[in-house]
Amino acid sequence: MAPVISKIYIYPIKSCKALELTESQLSKYGLLHDRVFLVVDPATNKQRTMRELPMMSQAEPKIEGDKLVIIAGGKTLNVPLVPDISKYEARTVTVWKDTLETADLGEEAAQFFTEYLGVPSRLVFKSPNHKRPVLEHAPGVNEIGFVPETAFADNFPILCLSEESVQDINTHLENPIGALNFRPNIVVSGVSKPFEEDEWCLVDINGLTYYFTCRCTRCDMPNVDPATGNKDKFQPQKTLQSIRRVDKGKRAKWNACVGINAVPSAHTGIIRVGDVLDIKQVFEGDRQRTGEEAWSTKAVEVGA
Repeated sequence: MAPVISKIYIYPIKSCKALELTESQLSKYGLLHDRVFLVVDPATNKQRTMRELPMMSQAEPKIEGDKLVIIAGGKTLNVPLVPDISKYEARTVTVWKDTLETADLGEEAAQFFTEYLGVPSRLVFKSPNHKRPVLEHAPGVNEIGFVPETAFADNFPILCLSEESVQDINTHLENPIGALNFRPNIVVSGVSKPFEEDEWCLVDINGLTYYFTCRCTRCDMPNVDPATGNKDKFQPQKTLQSIRRVDKGKRAKWNACVGINAVPSAHTGIIRVGDVLDIKQVFEGDRQRTGEEAWSTKAVEVGA
């Protein structure tokens, strides 16, 4: 039996609560409305995330018509779901090593997040006029006709994870966790073995090809309980480091890997819960992050 999509999640505001969907359209950033808003430190213009502020995970976004409704700390904020950036002050922000152009959504939004998080904060929206290309390990123009890009996600447009992989991880943990600890976009069920998704390269979903590019390396973000916002000091990161340090590439050999990053071959299309994954091609050899700026189904030599 082929794997099927069992859950679909988007995260309209990076590091805030997931929004579960039964179907999603695609956009140039992956799934529509995924990680297009960001909370930043106004002093440095750097991203704020649930790594440092676990309660960000409890700020709940809801889509109501053309509004994004955000509920946090007993208060509600409404902002346009797709802001007209010409109406807002521009702000240049930093996500890891990338510099991005954004629209600052103003004082009301800033006060809302400042009061909730207890530190000065601004809410920004990704400028559609500024590209953030995904080059490393991604398919190129010669393969899909465009340069993949993402908004405020750490690396890739889409993250996929199987239920069977989470179940396997839980056999090693005293306190079970769920798929949402890993913040995937697509959760699948019905794989033949845990972490089978690691092997996928070309997958057709609802008539569209997805390039499964590389494993997702893990920091301590999965230590945050998505239901409560509480962060465990050690788990599951400590256990993951012992059981999922599986990537032989020089870029990831010290990191646990859970989930597989993906790039769709088009900016339009739709996925639904229940869609079947047709696995067209699997990786040959050991999958690994090497630093190469190319996508291939072939194993490559690991450098020093």
